[in-house]
Amino acid sequence: MTDTVKVNIDGQEIEVPKGMNVIEAAKKVGVEIPHYCYHSHLSVAGNCRMCTVEIEGMRGLPIACNTGCTDGMVVHTDTEKVKDTRAAVLEFLLLNHPIDCPICDQAGECMLQIYYMEHDRQDSRVALEEKVHKGKAIEVGPRVMLDQERCIACARCVRFCDEITKTGELRLLNRSNHTTIDTFPGIELDNDYSVCTADICPVGALTNKDFRFKARVWFLQHDDEICPGCATGCNVVLDHYEQIELEDWNGVAYRLRPRINDDVNQAWMCDHGRLEYHKVNDDRLDRPIAHNVEVSWEGALTNLRKVLTPLADEKGAVAGIASYDCTNEEIWLFKKLLKEAFGTEGVALIPQRADGPEDDFLIDADKHPNRAGCQLVAGDDLIEGEAVADYLEGRKAVIVLDADPRSAVQAASLRDAYSAVKQKIILTPAKNASVFDASFVLPTVSFAEKDGTWVNRQGRVQRIRRAIRRSTAAKPALDVLAELAALAGLQWGEDEREAAAVFEEIAKDHPRFRGLDYDVIGRLGAPLEDRSAMAKEGGTV
Repeated sequence: MTDTVKVNIDGQEIEVPKGMNVIEAAKKVGVEIPHYCYHSHLSVAGNCRMCTVEIEGMRGLPIACNTGCTDGMVVHTDTEKVKDTRAAVLEFLLLNHPIDCPICDQAGECMLQIYYMEHDRQDSRVALEEKVHKGKAIEVGPRVMLDQERCIACARCVRFCDEITKTGELRLLNRSNHTTIDTFPGIELDNDYSVCTADICPVGALTNKDFRFKARVWFLQHDDEICPGCATGCNVVLDHYEQIELEDWNGVAYRLRPRINDDVNQAWMCDHGRLEYHKVNDDRLDRPIAHNVEVSWEGALTNLRKVLTPLADEKGAVAGIASYDCTNEEIWLFKKLLKEAFGTEGVALIPQRADGPEDDFLIDADKHPNRAGCQLVAGDDLIEGEAVADYLEGRKAVIVLDADPRSAVQAASLRDAYSAVKQKIILTPAKNASVFDASFVLPTVSFAEKDGTWVNRQGRVQRIRRAIRRSTAAKPALDVLAELAALAGLQWGEDEREAAAVFEEIAKDHPRFRGLDYDVIGRLGAPLEDRSAMAKEGGTV
């Protein structure tokens, strides 16, 4: 028995796995079958009836979400019968739906709006003196708002709470046009993935409280990113706004949403990771600081030259500390700078945050996105834990890359050893406890403003991308490291500033990265060689 079948959809023949539903098969030939209740990562409910199609040899109009493909099946998605049925479904859905689109936070990404314009565009034939009224602006949980009047009872949110989180907070109550989504008395929608219900709501019934009324979606740009909140590395979309006035860029991040990757996070992300976009906006450093005074880059580098040039002749006088938030490319170049410019063997890696809560789904206790990658790239030069304090002893200067040695997360011995170093050079995108007594603070960019790679807990290499541009003096860390190398007398080429070129160096040198480049990694990432050796027990999704 063959595992694949041939089907014909709107005149296009395609081979698909046997039993694949018609909605998914149609996507493969570029045909979108409208739907509300169906979601690729939830069970099939079949209650919205929006996805009806005509199938030759089959009576009536079957629903595409619950119809599996068989060999020789011929499907028509745009006949007059199908169009009339879709228009009728939309008419019923809009019968009691409030026409409050101008004040609805879902406007612009509401599938009721979109499908109405595509498949209906007619006045209602039923004149009601009064629509059925239900609850509005209900705080159904700490992170989600509910508007019962906008709900079309697709039950996606109910199935999510039953099947994914298995917490069952949401229920469908009452019947017919009095049906509402709600929780039982004393119950809140407060699981760690609650905002996913707002993601999958096709209308404006469930909305994300953190994003409500912050921006209209048609003004936002959308870029692929990786969540920096923990070692899972959920694939996400960063929604951001860039105001351009006379070449003046003012990039602002507004939210992170999950992006489908069945090898990592399926279609979900946790509520805590969603707030990581604040790192792009908050407490940013926009100008270099030399001895507590803001200066230009030229002024900062001139003063740094006086410090670093003499130290380049004293082997091992300069130490280097980085965090597990750094990209693989940054660690590679940092290690190269320390060794070639200052003769320093070893690079210290320290945490930015303590381990936190975890679960058996997506949330990892390690709150760093690239611990695995940093350790791999540092290789034999890796210095961690209690050894970092000994590593700092006797150094005349320390370069700190996206780390905070004075943080309470660090051991007292490390903080004391760090305090004893006279010259402290900090490369960081945001203010932290270490910048206030640093000799030099050089502003770098956030995860959403640079290119690079991280390795997640599964041993999967994933790309972060430069999505946002801001009108500040902050620079990518690769550029800053190259400038420090120049101050120390090294002549690096322009390739050292390009993340893709630096990754090629890593792939040539490190057997675990061999065969990978940015094209191979693509949108969904690629596993390291010997992936099983990297994965945590029970750590894969």
